[in-house]
Amino acid sequence: MNFLSDQISITYNKQNNLQPMFDIKVDLRDRDVVFDPSIDNNTRGNGIRDILQNIMDDFVSIAIQMPRLDTNSGDYLVEIKDQYQLFGDMQVINNHFVDIEGATNEFIDQYKDKEFLWKKTLAEDF
Repeated sequence: MNFLSDQISITYNKQNNLQPMFDIKVDLRDRDVVFDPSIDNNTRGNGIRDILQNIMDDFVSIAIQMPRLDTNSGDYLVEIKDQYQLFGDMQVINNHFVDIEGATNEFIDQYKDKEFLWKKTLAEDF
């Protein structure tokens, strides 16, 4: 979880000159600026937030998949649920993602004064 947290941390990536973990395109669709894939959750489940949530869920679900070695019955889910550090790390990942959302909004906002170029048509204006 710490590795994932570092990989999506804007500050960590800038300090270590790392390449972004995801490649996201900015696209113009139906006169709206959109990200492809979307930054947030989407109906297809392939948004960046969806992907990160799936990674975190898969990490926790490993505890269910691994049979116990000490008792030969059950799984490690109880131990995972008691790992407050793990859930704290998951919250840090969510906080980094909020920073990413803020950065993407800032990116789009820098073009707000020029949005008339793709929002309006000549027929509507005249």
